[in-house]
Amino acid sequence: MTIIVRGEKREGNARIRKSGKKLVYEDSYTYSVVTDSISTTRLQVLAAPGVPRVGFTRSGLGFAVCTDVACDRSPINPLEWTVTANFSSEVEEDTSGANESQSGDPTSWTPIAEISFETFQYYRPFDSFGQPFVNSAGMPYSSALPETRTLVRFEFEQFEAKSLTIREISARNEIVNTDSFFGKDPGTLKLTVKSAKIGYYYGYKVWRIDYSMVWREDTWIYKVLDTGPYYKDGNTIKNFITPPPGEQHYMGLLDGQGGKLTAAQPKFNEFFIYPGYAFNTFLRVADGPY
Repeated sequence: MTIIVRGEKREGNARIRKSGKKLVYEDSYTYSVVTDSISTTRLQVLAAPGVPRVGFTRSGLGFAVCTDVACDRSPINPLEWTVTANFSSEVEEDTSGANESQSGDPTSWTPIAEISFETFQYYRPFDSFGQPFVNSAGMPYSSALPETRTLVRFEFEQFEAKSLTIREISARNEIVNTDSFFGKDPGTLKLTVKSAKIGYYYGYKVWRIDYSMVWREDTWIYKVLDTGPYYKDGNTIKNFITPPPGEQHYMGLLDGQGGKLTAAQPKFNEFFIYPGYAFNTFLRVADGPY
């Protein structure tokens, strides 16, 4: 089967209208299309190379994006078609990462991520060299030290097969990578599902899922200084008490086994707040043009 777009016809129109407080430019173009088979479907005509693509192709003026295309078969010659494409400056650009080189089933497209930033506050138990926050006597402070960091966020949309279930989509929300992904180490990327909509996109019924992926260089594993008011001495629980006279209870350092720390290097307990997932098994996002 061969489909040839002969070119733009003379028919078409343009208008300027007001939408809220802004002016919107709209125009339309018609194209002559011919095929070599009467069994050619309407979808095949609309998807033919050279026919404007909805959400991507711009009109000659450059600031109007294609909003819809329609085709009509000639009542005289069943091999000839007329395709009409409408454009509008009011349509937002598609941010799914698809481009003119991608066509066909959108579930095979590779989205390109956009980069942004967000602030994040947490209580870090150690400095950038891994040394815990303790006083000159080697004791932890009574309260943790707050820290505000700016983290890198990657945002993208990915098309998924309609067979994907809501339960499967929900399982991708607030998870951490167990594999090396996007050039980042395991445990450093947290994925969030912002929204998911099923509908017809580019002629296919698929899911469109909006993702946000935040990179934290020191991983999303929470590390807490192993400390407390008690320690284990064999099977006995004892208080941390200063020597006499004037014995006082205090927060002491533990050895990671519940015992009193005797070594110089303090221990940390790790807590996995977010479940792990192999991002490479379902995400197709590319590193982008940066």
